[in-house]
Amino acid sequence: MMKTVGQLQPLIGKLKLNKIMKITFLLPHLKISGGVRLSLTYAHLLAEKGHQVTVVIKNKIFWRRFLANLINRKPLWFKNNQAKFLRIEDFQIQNIPDADIIIACYWQIVAFMSTLPSQKGIQYNFIQHDERLYHGQRDEVTRAYQKINKKIVLSNWLKEIIKNDFNQDSEVLITPVDFNLFHPVPDARIDSKVIKILLLHHSYKWKGTASGLEIVKKIKKTYPEVKLVFYGVRSEKIDLKDVDEYYFNLPQEKLAWLYSSCDIFLCPSEWEGLGMPGMEAMASGSCLVTNDTGGSRDYAFDGQTAFVAKHNDWEDLYQKLLLAVENKELREKIAKQGYEFITQKIDNWEQSAAKMEKMFESAL
Repeated sequence: MMKTVGQLQPLIGKLKLNKIMKITFLLPHLKISGGVRLSLTYAHLLAEKGHQVTVVIKNKIFWRRFLANLINRKPLWFKNNQAKFLRIEDFQIQNIPDADIIIACYWQIVAFMSTLPSQKGIQYNFIQHDERLYHGQRDEVTRAYQKINKKIVLSNWLKEIIKNDFNQDSEVLITPVDFNLFHPVPDARIDSKVIKILLLHHSYKWKGTASGLEIVKKIKKTYPEVKLVFYGVRSEKIDLKDVDEYYFNLPQEKLAWLYSSCDIFLCPSEWEGLGMPGMEAMASGSCLVTNDTGGSRDYAFDGQTAFVAKHNDWEDLYQKLLLAVENKELREKIAKQGYEFITQKIDNWEQSAAKMEKMFESAL
């Protein structure tokens, strides 16, 4: 039977007729990294919503650039990405498509973006760390942040920095965890008598790998049943003298198993814009022991969802890890509460992408 207009009205009211936007993401490269993956995920989800999304990256080699553009070649590690990928020789005005919104995802691109005319889009700086710390000359990054544009940040710590240091407002979009990839894996922990501590192996000093290793070595002198597990993507061969297991370039679909197989995830980083590995570990049922990294303040609450040490206080981090090792009941309680917080209090990807979409619509 045909429905009347009156019967259809409730359904019509639920329909949201969004403007189809042209959105440009400016990226430095397509190498797999946390920041690139984050930006490409938003690009993908916005494209899935029907928007015309273009990811622009530099490629100096003409024939590679030509062929990649001809077939709209996607990153091998993100083949299903729905955005269009445009390789250009250099960041120049004539190489950038007209758009409604344009987003610089790295500080070095911000200066170029600021020179673009209005038809290239309303300008956003997507800030994923305090890049003055590790990612460029402090004065150069400072000048990039001083540019007047709309800003998106990953954490409330970054929001405070942008407000306090540059007197600019920003929108917070806490990066979601992909629960299809990160979740507890039953029976991943094989031997209950062994306490496994997982630590990211990284070449950057500020990631704290060396400090974390020394802390675990100190723990193992008292508790030899503790096992240290390293994982990473930067070095296939490492010094395994004090490491019990090492997993190099583990496939994404195996990471939940790795996190779930370890009782504790140790994060000794100095600062993190947010700190996705800790969040992924929490979503997989592991107990987080972390420095106060700034970005961790949005999900790591000492004694509630994690064991949190004072910023760069290595003795305090040792004491927090020692407590997590010694007190199984407390460790499991905090792991459970951490899992509940990550899965229930942090937006999922669909919710976060919808917020970004609404943000852009409001700007227009």
